[in-house]
Amino acid sequence: MNDNEYLEHTSGSGDPIGVYTRLPLSYQALYLADQTAFHDYAFVVLDDDEAAEEAVHTAMLRVRDNWDELLVESNMQQQVWAIMRQTVEEYRQDREDRAAIAQGLDDYRQGLHRLNSEQGVFEALAALPPQQFDAVVLRYILHYKPQRIAWYMGISEQTVAYHCRQGKQRLEQAVPTLLKKNGDPRTGDRSETDTKD
Repeated sequence: MNDNEYLEHTSGSGDPIGVYTRLPLSYQALYLADQTAFHDYAFVVLDDDEAAEEAVHTAMLRVRDNWDELLVESNMQQQVWAIMRQTVEEYRQDREDRAAIAQGLDDYRQGLHRLNSEQGVFEALAALPPQQFDAVVLRYILHYKPQRIAWYMGISEQTVAYHCRQGKQRLEQAVPTLLKKNGDPRTGDRSETDTKD
């Protein structure tokens, strides 16, 4: 439900009353009758009040978008609950995926602290700020696409690219011997010893 559909009226006592003017009354009645059950179900599955609220809101938007089709269903309530369950399951899976990625990144950072490299690459990588570390590891080590990284981090793809650039710059500053050995990736220049056949 968006703000464009919301209209404020004044009751006889002068108190404003919020009314959704474009939503069918039957939809509003269904929502009001079942909102507590929807929220309770989502909360049991997600164990988080805010996530439950978001899941119910998303599910009810889907119900609203399919309202005309749902009205001709032989068991509309069953179909509405199917939409609710599917939406809550998507939120649960999304949360599990995010938790798995976060745990993987944390394990990777902890593992880097135990490694020792000649040039200090592992130490420099582990010392990156959290968002830069996540972006660099997900992009260049785990080879995630920017879109998936943006989804995980909750930022735009442009911001992912920014964190990757900043992380690479910090690594280059922390480990300048890499540039001498492998050449500067920005210019393509390589050291004399590396250009020999």
